[in-house]
Amino acid sequence: MQTGRPSLRPTTVRLACAVAAAVAALTIAELTSGWFREFMSDHSLISSFVAEAILLVVVYLVIDEIIERREARRWGDVTSLGLRALSAVAHGPGEIVRRTVDELAVETGRPQAADYHGLVSVHADELGDWLRANEARARSFAERTRQSAFRLEEAIIRWGPTLVESPDSAELLNLLPDIVDAARSAAQAIEPVPDRLHPVGGREGTGTPIGGWTEDDRRRFKDSLLEILRDEGEFDRRLPR
Repeated sequence: MQTGRPSLRPTTVRLACAVAAAVAALTIAELTSGWFREFMSDHSLISSFVAEAILLVVVYLVIDEIIERREARRWGDVTSLGLRALSAVAHGPGEIVRRTVDELAVETGRPQAADYHGLVSVHADELGDWLRANEARARSFAERTRQSAFRLEEAIIRWGPTLVESPDSAELLNLLPDIVDAARSAAQAIEPVPDRLHPVGGREGTGTPIGGWTEDDRRRFKDSLLEILRDEGEFDRRLPR
């Protein structure tokens, strides 16, 4: 989003040009036409009316432009507030991914990652196996990821109707639902939520991992993590500073 010196609206510019043209025409007529000077001198009421009309139009233009710029600044403040609110939660899923990668690095003795996107591209299967090897760890990852997706979705619902009015903000907003979907997909790959009609361990709606770790699960997990990191990076790149 680009910010800068506000420009005049097209309607204001056209009206100002019309006023300037009228003033110029009257001035030229006053300087070059004896008949016009004599006419205006003999009809002082018309002369006063023309002068006051021009003055009123100029005053209208100034007041209208002041009001318009004040509204634009107010709208900019609201948009900025909404983007800050979204930014605060948009990084939630990505932070969980990075923290999980760091925890795996500590456990395996690897150096801490600098390029998380590249590391996930290579070691997503290992990361998924490590998470699923421990039920508590898998549940923690899935719960935190789902919660972050829910918080981001709530922020989108709250601020979306306001931010969508601005083309720049709308482009940023369009990235966030994909992060929500990817976060939920990653959580589902690690800890599938069973259908309520098929209780697990005697309880409905529990999050215990179901079945094996299929190739589809692995691919979905990897693609979801990469999408989270990619869309988060694109959101940061486009976010106005």
